[in-house]
Amino acid sequence: MAHEKSVPAWRNFAAWSAVGATLYCLAVGAAIALVNQNAIGVIVRPSKATAELGLALILFMAVIGFGNRKRRVSFATFRNFLIQNAVGIVTLLFVMWGFGGLARMSAVSFSGWIAAVTGGTLVVLAILGSLATASTRTNLDLVDDEVAAEEMRERGQLFFCGFSWMAAYGLLLLELSLSGPGGLLSPMAAVAGALILILVLTLLGIATWRLSDELGRTLSRESGSIAFHLILVIGGGWAILAHLGFVAAPAPLGWLTLFTVLMFAASFIALGRRKLLTR
Repeated sequence: MAHEKSVPAWRNFAAWSAVGATLYCLAVGAAIALVNQNAIGVIVRPSKATAELGLALILFMAVIGFGNRKRRVSFATFRNFLIQNAVGIVTLLFVMWGFGGLARMSAVSFSGWIAAVTGGTLVVLAILGSLATASTRTNLDLVDDEVAAEEMRERGQLFFCGFSWMAAYGLLLLELSLSGPGGLLSPMAAVAGALILILVLTLLGIATWRLSDELGRTLSRESGSIAFHLILVIGGGWAILAHLGFVAAPAPLGWLTLFTVLMFAASFIALGRRKLLTR
């Protein structure tokens, strides 16, 4: 019986790092060319910007290589990589463009910026996840792992509800970041929008729970328990230090962002404990 020989992880790491370096150089060169005609001179000429671009290149190569170390390099995987990153980059640039305009208006506080970045990240991930789930029912199929693709096809409703919940939560953070003192949204508009999104989150949460199997419900309970302890240790510790005057107390929106980050961190910890992140 013939067995397919797997490619060593270090070769995948090297190949995807090279792909990441090529795309990074093309993107940086195009961006510099838009603002400066002599793009090669800007890159080659020794300066602080050159060092920063070099460090960013190394970091980008490491992230791309490590994140795809178990992914074989082929036409299909390279196509999927380009499509996924193109959608993510375009969406992220659109979010950054929108908040760049708000920054010039000084309408967003520091805690608002953190909430906006967190919310924007959730929206981008939800879009990418929904696109990948939808692609498994077409010839495009952006999911390389056939086992994962088959699970997405069989349990598409569950995945769509989960990604919709993530997008709604991200929109809630984005909306709250635009409200408050000096914000673009009035308190009444912000409350109305928050109530609608909370209702949507509740309905999606109920639907996700009903569509989940026993393993999914167990992971949900474990994530809640881990999130509680993380909030107690990190959030409670921060509150104690703020009460004693060692650090500044976080803003109310900062607390909500902290709870969000710890909640998703707890989910990854619960998945990792059951070795569901190794594939």
